[in-house]
Amino acid sequence: MKCALSCLMILSLLIVPPCFGQISDERPLDADEMPQDERHKEKPGNDGLELPIIVTAQRRAQTIVDVPASIDLLTIAQIKSAAAVHPAELLNASAGVNIHRGSGQEHLTSIRSPVLTGGAGAGSFLYLEDGVPLRAAGFGNVNGLFESPAELSGNIEVFKGPGSVLYGSNAVHGLINLRSRAPQNEAGADLQLMGSSRGLASVTGSVTGSGMRASLSLAHDDGFRSDSGFDQQKLTLRKDANLAGWESIWLTSAQNLNQETAGFIQGADAYKDDALVRTNPNPEAYRDARSARTQLRLSRVLEGGHKLVLTPYARTSRIEFLRHFIPGQAMEDNGHSSAGLLSSLYGPDWIAGFDADFTRGYLKNLQDNPTRFRYPEGEHYDFETQALVLAAYGQKHWDLPQDIRAQFGLRAELTRYDYDNTIDSGVFGRIKRIDDREDEFLTLTPTASLTYQPRENRAYYARFARGARAAQITDLYALQIDQVPADAKSETLDSFDIGIKATHWSLAAYAMQKNNFFFRKSDGFNQTDGQTHHIGIEGQLVTSITNWLSLRASGTYARHTYAFNDSVSNISDGDDVDSAPRTLGTLALIAKPTDRIESQLEWRHVGKYFTDAANTQSYDGHDIFVLRGRFQISSALSIFTRVDNVLDTAYADRADYAFGAARYFPGRPRTVFLGLSSSY
Repeated sequence: MKCALSCLMILSLLIVPPCFGQISDERPLDADEMPQDERHKEKPGNDGLELPIIVTAQRRAQTIVDVPASIDLLTIAQIKSAAAVHPAELLNASAGVNIHRGSGQEHLTSIRSPVLTGGAGAGSFLYLEDGVPLRAAGFGNVNGLFESPAELSGNIEVFKGPGSVLYGSNAVHGLINLRSRAPQNEAGADLQLMGSSRGLASVTGSVTGSGMRASLSLAHDDGFRSDSGFDQQKLTLRKDANLAGWESIWLTSAQNLNQETAGFIQGADAYKDDALVRTNPNPEAYRDARSARTQLRLSRVLEGGHKLVLTPYARTSRIEFLRHFIPGQAMEDNGHSSAGLLSSLYGPDWIAGFDADFTRGYLKNLQDNPTRFRYPEGEHYDFETQALVLAAYGQKHWDLPQDIRAQFGLRAELTRYDYDNTIDSGVFGRIKRIDDREDEFLTLTPTASLTYQPRENRAYYARFARGARAAQITDLYALQIDQVPADAKSETLDSFDIGIKATHWSLAAYAMQKNNFFFRKSDGFNQTDGQTHHIGIEGQLVTSITNWLSLRASGTYARHTYAFNDSVSNISDGDDVDSAPRTLGTLALIAKPTDRIESQLEWRHVGKYFTDAANTQSYDGHDIFVLRGRFQISSALSIFTRVDNVLDTAYADRADYAFGAARYFPGRPRTVFLGLSSSY
């Protein structure tokens, strides 16, 4: 421990120059500090087109073509137009993103990856709000996006592949950053009401004035399946001010979810059976979750033009749910509370910083049902874990001749867990409880890139990056009889990208290798040292066809394959990873014949994929259509409609094969939404 801390301290001294000085009065605005009407204006390129502004790569404003990585931006106009009550409705329009919806607000995520489950699903993607992780590293939630206020955000940025050196654990396959809406000084408000033909209703709105904005979301869904409704409330508060020479942004978010959960329906092509689609084999299942976060971004310009940004934060989360998908159906109660600090120092051609996070968490599993398949009645786990994460990072770029820019960065991150088992240790059926222990993980994640930018609105880039994550606490301490905690190592992913970026289109190709892939085999036991390969090409386009008709498209072709053999799951080197469609795509035609009328027809494509690791079972994929329309009654009032699954196609939000049976979360049948939107 002392040796690892010493290494981090030495690295931080090497990459953080001693340049702190007096405060300067000059201070450039970051994109997330601009007034709302200014920060959504985009920088014109040399052909008159607009360059979108993003902040995720460096936690400060850059044009999207300046960043040598594949990043998609969902604007506030797209967020409002989608009128989403589930994050998949927004994010699946991004190339390479495939979010499988479960029951209610549950989901599994894919960004340049298979749809991952368990610890891999919880720890392979980083979810942020204004640059601060929603959850502590190691305490991930496989359904982590339901804690995000996506529908209340100003912008959403999707960073594909390993994150920059400013981000550590979990930024492996990608990250999603929700940027809060900035307040106005003058009073204003907006409100959106929506209801559906299947018992879903939502209210979103915000009020602003005096440099503060309060936003609220209320959603209710009866569920199209029996005993599958939910209620969810979200609140965000943001205040911008000047505090003794520091420009400050204070943000607080909270959410509460109460959900009745529907389980998989089973049987070959069960999702095509209209009667079966509406049933729920697990009416006893539920999920209750609540979380809250607060953060304060402080920034000021130092003498010499260096800029210092400090972001202290605190957060808490608790989830109770029934593990209805496991024999015995144990009830799980888990939670954590944490506090931390993100710090960045910006020079003319470099960034350096130091981050710290301390977390206390717990996990309890209790099975009230009789013993089943060696899942014993009674307590499974009851433990507490303290976690300390310390990281130092630095990044520098060099402007070379011929419009070429080189960039190199390095992040060193130490994660230390202190595990305390509060009940007796031993082996109980399939459950293994271990004695108190400490574990440490030290990861180094470099990035390097070359960018050729002959024009302001055109860039060609090549990028190497490593993503890494320490093991999740569930991987380490919620063990089965064949495991020892030392088997779980830091997962790493090495990625190489090449791409072209322009104002309204992009094209990227990538190749990645992941080591120490932790996953569950077909016999229910865990594999800790898997290896997978990932190659793909993805593109996005937004263009005008006529002065009233435009097109938005995204598409992906990718292969995600196992790079090892396993006789238990019948995995052969080169087999497709299950839940990894090779093709994904969206295509939307947007018509605006007058200033008051807008309509949109969107096609969503998910290709065929295997549902088991042995590649013997598969789902054929699906094509779904969504129709949207909006009529502007006045400058302050509009009505809108949305029809999901226009053709009433029978499809599965998720297809799976386990315990010898095909399993499905059926997709929602045709659903009509009507809404009213007002702002002043």
